[in-house]
Amino acid sequence: MLNRALCLVVLSALAGWEPAVAATQTFGLAGDQTALAARPHAEWVGHARALERRADWAGLLAWGRDWARADAKNPLPWFVQGRALGELRRFAEAIAAYRENLRLAPGDVFARNNLGNAYRDSGQPREAMRAYRAAVEIDPDYLPAWQNLGLTFYLAKGEAGVAQALQKLQATDPKLAEVWRALAIEYSITRDPRVAREAVRVLRGLSQAERARMFGILFDED
Repeated sequence: MLNRALCLVVLSALAGWEPAVAATQTFGLAGDQTALAARPHAEWVGHARALERRADWAGLLAWGRDWARADAKNPLPWFVQGRALGELRRFAEAIAAYRENLRLAPGDVFARNNLGNAYRDSGQPREAMRAYRAAVEIDPDYLPAWQNLGLTFYLAKGEAGVAQALQKLQATDPKLAEVWRALAIEYSITRDPRVAREAVRVLRGLSQAERARMFGILFDED
């Protein structure tokens, strides 16, 4: 599955802090509300990172649930729960966790990408593509979502569907066809960042209407 280590990257970026060795110890997860609320943010983040490194998905899920109890307005505990639930293949619950994350932080492209993964892995490719699409519309430079969008589009529509979409885009505007081919097809295969960067540069030069037209054709909205 793509982007398996994403949670670790996100946690690292948000924490700005390396946990001490003690952070890898097992904490009591069933503390009372006062004790949970007293934990510093760095401790929540650090122990979540340690649990992920150990692939302790049940422990990470329990930790994320306690974290959500302690900090109800923080989207990150829901991201952690979604990560754990996805690894446990409890996809319906993972989807619910990521959707709560996005209710609290609609602009979170990491959560939108992982929501797409959960939809894809539960056999809902169209919903997955919508989640990836939302991620790249928020941040066109977020390349993992482009790769996932391209691969899921291919899995859902097959080679003939990909060729048909390119033909429609080419007939509408060659620039749209080139962006889609580069970002969602060539980059998905090669993972060459130079290909992606050039395509994103072109994409950013398109108007909002042109970008909407591209997605409308791809998603059969026209």
